[in-house]
Amino acid sequence: MTTFEEILNSNKIFEDRNALSPHFVPDLLLYREEELKRMMVALAPIINGKKGKNIFIYGKTGSGKTSSARLVLNRLEPYRSNGIYTFYMNCRVYDSRYKVLQKILSEIKHNFAKSGHSFTLLYEELVDWIENNAKNSDHANPAQNHARHIVILLDEIDLVGDLDSLVYTLTRTNDDLHLRGTLSLIGISNRVNFKSKLDARSISSLCEEELVFQPYNATQLSQILTERCRIAFKPDIVQESAINLASAIAASENGDARYALLLMSRAGELAESQNLQRITDKEVEEARKIADEDKAFEIISTLPEHQKLLLYGLATLVEEIHYKRLIDEVGEKLYSSGEVYERYCSVCKKWGKSTRSSRWFREYIADIESLGIIQTVTSGKGLRGHTTLIKLCYDPAKVKASVEKSS
Repeated sequence: MTTFEEILNSNKIFEDRNALSPHFVPDLLLYREEELKRMMVALAPIINGKKGKNIFIYGKTGSGKTSSARLVLNRLEPYRSNGIYTFYMNCRVYDSRYKVLQKILSEIKHNFAKSGHSFTLLYEELVDWIENNAKNSDHANPAQNHARHIVILLDEIDLVGDLDSLVYTLTRTNDDLHLRGTLSLIGISNRVNFKSKLDARSISSLCEEELVFQPYNATQLSQILTERCRIAFKPDIVQESAINLASAIAASENGDARYALLLMSRAGELAESQNLQRITDKEVEEARKIADEDKAFEIISTLPEHQKLLLYGLATLVEEIHYKRLIDEVGEKLYSSGEVYERYCSVCKKWGKSTRSSRWFREYIADIESLGIIQTVTSGKGLRGHTTLIKLCYDPAKVKASVEKSS
């Protein structure tokens, strides 16, 4: 009988695989010291009981925004005795003003009911909690004055539905703190045009300190991966060329460090499953294929309904042995747009959905192709006129399963 101990003892690859997680915050962040310093300078006043600046950070996915901001929060932890409290929230989960305040209150007041309160009550409770420490401090001895100062980090802040109300509420909280205590806000967004969602007052209050994180280049990614792999894997497991390959691949994907870490994590899992002693370029290439498929299927799950139905119809065509208008070119199966449209109509009927017109169908094709899930070419000689030929870029069974799971 297999035991957990046998499984754990059989691990010959990983030392601490958590080091390859995007949620891992290292003590040292390479190539982000300037950004770290600017954030620390902006927040340093709260250590002395004064208000820190609100910070807004944006840049592409995998550019170190979240890790840098969380590292700054970690560096504030030793000052908890100064009344400093930090909160991190992923706005994919806490996507409204109400949910953000509710989450903060549930952390600072463990016996506080999580539902059934008005927003006004939540806000007043937060302000009272910040002020109460100041009210209860020794006014005769300023050295013993430990007013509370909170820093709230909102990751992917642009996903908040009532964003302007949230920013306005949090940044204006300091106006209601009549005694002592402060609130500082850090907002992170992947979208450069994020500020267009805010009115002028919110922009001025949120963006007191504004940072733009540039993507990493291949050399920087290589150094970052080398450091993470040193923690994640046992000695002499990863070939240098494998790290360089993963770095080059990620650099071509907008310098996404998360993607580079994912490639090395998957490569390690592949090596472990095959009882290999080394991680080479081959494992990285295989990891890339798996990662690309996972990404594609994640995208498929978020597509509009009729684009999913179109893909489902195309996938059923690819799985069939007999078909009407297949063009086989250099071993690749290409299907005429007419054939795919007919199958799309058939799928709609089967699933009880109304069929969209051929004009909409062409727009769906263009949208799906832009995501890299299909490819289209215009037919050459051998067919009447110019026919659009369509190729599915991923395994049809997995495409169907992704559509079925998300529909």
